Amino acid sequence: QCSACKWLGRYRTVTRESLSLLEEMGGQYAENTMVPFPGPLYNSIMKAEVEDKVKFLVLTLEHIINLMDDTEHMDLVKWNPKTVEYFLKVLHRQSSELKECEDQYQQSPHKESYKLKIKRHFRTLRKILKKERYSAQAWEKIRRA
Repeated sequence: QCSACKWLGRYRTVTRESLSLLEEMGGQYAENTMVPFPGPLYNSIMKAEVEDKVKFLVLTLEHIINLMDDTEHMDLVKWNPKTVEYFLKVLHRQSSELKECEDQYQQSPHKESYKLKIKRHFRTLRKILKKERYSAQAWEKIRRA
């Protein structure tokens, strides 16, 4: 079994830790903070080959890290800074472990359709932040997403 397969076997545990930190940093999610989520994309990736799952997770983690590591625009949010810092460390660790797995795989001859969809999703999240002037409520929408 490759290291990627082993890592993916722990995915639920690792994800649970990240989700727990997200909840801890801001408390209960407000009911009115719904934002679009690419559920069908995530469902389709669950049925994909291990190689595509790893590449998808690496790409998604990079986008989450870039979005959440925006401390200059987080002035209005009241999250626990230590929890945010730990959350980012956890994501960086996950990303680096998965990148090691990703390096085993050859460059795909076909263009992965999920790359564009993930990019669009995170562009939408950034637009929400900009439109709402990086307000605490906007950041809560991002945390929920």
